[in-house]
Amino acid sequence: MKYLILLIILFSSPLYAIDLISSRFTCTHKDNELVREVKIVHKDPGCEVIYTKAVGTANETIRTIWRAKNSTEYCDTKGNAFVEDKLKNEFGWDCIDQINN
Repeated sequence: MKYLILLIILFSSPLYAIDLISSRFTCTHKDNELVREVKIVHKDPGCEVIYTKAVGTANETIRTIWRAKNSTEYCDTKGNAFVEDKLKNEFGWDCIDQINN
């Protein structure tokens, strides 16, 4: 009976479904003191790209800008393109990947 309870607890807990942040970009701009953050999170299954404006201020806003149910590659592609094309190239933000740097 003890082993049955142990197995039920083990397989009902979410230990095997931990979210993994594959990239976390912190972005700053020379013209202001605001910080923006882009997190690419791998889930089991799927993924999401989370965009935070004005990190650490009263005006902080957090949005999920992309989500996929089965693919992590989709969020990696979309998140990295958003950082490179939009934040860096179009708007002049300086972004550093805090995890893969």
